[in-house]
Amino acid sequence: MRITGGPLIPYYMGLRAVVDDDIPVAGGVYTAFMFKDKAILWNELPVNTEGGPLEFDRKPRQGHGGGVTEMVGRRHFVPHVPGTRFLDASSAGEFATDAELALAANWDRTASSVKHMTFIALKTTEA
Repeated sequence: MRITGGPLIPYYMGLRAVVDDDIPVAGGVYTAFMFKDKAILWNELPVNTEGGPLEFDRKPRQGHGGGVTEMVGRRHFVPHVPGTRFLDASSAGEFATDAELALAANWDRTASSVKHMTFIALKTTEA
């Protein structure tokens, strides 16, 4: 399949194949990940800043005397893996840190079976 003007995207048995030479390895065990379509979804959370998500800054002396208005937009995008739930067991702040997201204790599987998960980790001893 070729995207117009883009690179060839390899497929194997109808599944997209992405090659990564930086596969995680620990103690001689290699971990590869396999994803279904739409394995990771995105949502947007409201921005809790003074004045809301938009901020304007007027600079009247710029723009050859006509002035310039700068607008800053803030957005919080949150990834979500269907079939999982974040428990927030050890989050100290309003948002979880990367270290807190990495803790297995903060996650729960809500899918009724592993077969209903949108991705798997395939562990092998050969690269």
